[in-house]
Amino acid sequence: MRDSGKKFNFRNLQKPIIDKHSTGGVGDKLSLLLVPLVVPLGLAVPMISGRGLGHTGGTVDKLESIMGFDIRPSDEVFYKLMNENNCFMACQTEDLAPADKKLYHIRDVTGNVESTGLITASILSKKLVEDLDGLMLDMKVGNGAFMQNFDSARVLAESMANVARITGLKMRILFTSMDQPLGRNAGNWLEIVETMESLKGNCSEDIRILTERLAAGMLMLGGVESDLDEAINKVRNVWDNQTAYNYFIKMIESQGGDLSISENKYKKNDIKFVLAEKDGVITQFDTLYIGIAGIMIGAGRKNVEDMIDYGAGLIFHKKLGEEVKKGDVLVSVYYNKIREIYSAIDLIKQCILITDGKNFEMPKLILDEWVI
Repeated sequence: MRDSGKKFNFRNLQKPIIDKHSTGGVGDKLSLLLVPLVVPLGLAVPMISGRGLGHTGGTVDKLESIMGFDIRPSDEVFYKLMNENNCFMACQTEDLAPADKKLYHIRDVTGNVESTGLITASILSKKLVEDLDGLMLDMKVGNGAFMQNFDSARVLAESMANVARITGLKMRILFTSMDQPLGRNAGNWLEIVETMESLKGNCSEDIRILTERLAAGMLMLGGVESDLDEAINKVRNVWDNQTAYNYFIKMIESQGGDLSISENKYKKNDIKFVLAEKDGVITQFDTLYIGIAGIMIGAGRKNVEDMIDYGAGLIFHKKLGEEVKKGDVLVSVYYNKIREIYSAIDLIKQCILITDGKNFEMPKLILDEWVI
């Protein structure tokens, strides 16, 4: 599958070429933060990303919410961006691993979409055409992930690790929790907004912890740093001094994106609120069905051909373990279409469990890490 189409060659850059992939979740915008954090620290990142699958959002859809952003650069522009910025963010084109598209269709019609081997091939074929030195893999585990328990995540991780060994690709696999939406915002434009706010320093704790750890892993894969704590310190420096934020703006503008026009466009969305119906502590999110509620309001797709409402989405004002009072706003729902809004709100209410919190234990955010 890797060899079925065009492959990049970025050896002229004389920099470690490292990418990151996530197996997906609700509110997972970490790729958008990672590129501008690690590129100023000496890495080159050619990121070929995917669209949303089912209840999980895709980086390509988030980027397409930015007016003018060129998600399908020509070959000439791909290399120009790498030479000038040491990075790009784009979607798979027709001549990048074209066998992947054909095999995905066969998987679909034969009921093999969840085949571990074919998932491995689909993900890694698109990454191996990028001429990578290393790949950081964020393996999501939990009720909002495709792999809902550690055993199934480990099976997929072992499959990917085996291919990495065979192809000589360095890999680190970070197993991370997806038992609640990541960060505060879920929805394409809303996640761009949260990315910018996070890079400015207004960042939720889970995003900060995971992004620092993934970015540090990328630096270690690239040989920029050998010590985890030192790598995290380097990431914190470019984060806190606004270098990463400025690089994010440069990256978006270099690919034609206009953030100010986008912001004005999405101001028109309507908002409804999901309120707490009693006092207590949030002890559970049914993250899968929260993702489905996002699809109902237009933030994702039921079918491949569905159009996305890029301004639709959810903002979570409360997270796991936080106390709430009756009447508090739990979720702000941004939408344009009235059609399924009330059903979506009813579903979200059912997805958030409020109890007295006596036996609640906060799930671990980072579950394990493998170095391949």
